[in-house]
Amino acid sequence: MRSLERVSHVSSITSRTDTRIARTIARVTPFETFYRDQYRSMLGIAIALAGDTGTAEDLVQEAFISAHRRWDRVSQYDIPQAWVRRVLINRATSLRRRLSVEGRAIGRVGEPEPSPPDLSPETADVWREVRKLPRRQQQAIVLHYVGQLSTIEMADAMGCSRGAVKSHLHRAREALRGPLADWNEENR
Repeated sequence: MRSLERVSHVSSITSRTDTRIARTIARVTPFETFYRDQYRSMLGIAIALAGDTGTAEDLVQEAFISAHRRWDRVSQYDIPQAWVRRVLINRATSLRRRLSVEGRAIGRVGEPEPSPPDLSPETADVWREVRKLPRRQQQAIVLHYVGQLSTIEMADAMGCSRGAVKSHLHRAREALRGPLADWNEENR
């Protein structure tokens, strides 16, 4: 009888030691190593769930970001990748639900008619010059000509006064007058 007690005592010590070793290895493993080791596996799961690589990559990144934020705790788990896998599956499920709800809403309301702004190759020179302007002047031009906002709406969007919006818009037009003079003549 005593030999059975010794064997069970030794096996319980061994299993506790194995668990401690596994936890120690997980604690010692830096997140970067864990990420590199697990990324491909998680991406395969995500592609199967999401159906396209771009969405799958986003889901995997979100799951790993969650793990990174909690790495002190997650690294203590016996199988940290199981936690990341669960987060990945939950995010994929949430995405599928959201897309389903959006699809039903679009089915009821209908697709909006897109009216993209004229960012055609013919106007590429104009937008290239606009992007050279200081940030606030760029914003004023884009909100006015592309967004077709009033000065009040522009002031709200830019977080400044109407007078500041008018000033930015005026300075932007003056700055563009020279570089776009040839373009303006061609399009009259």
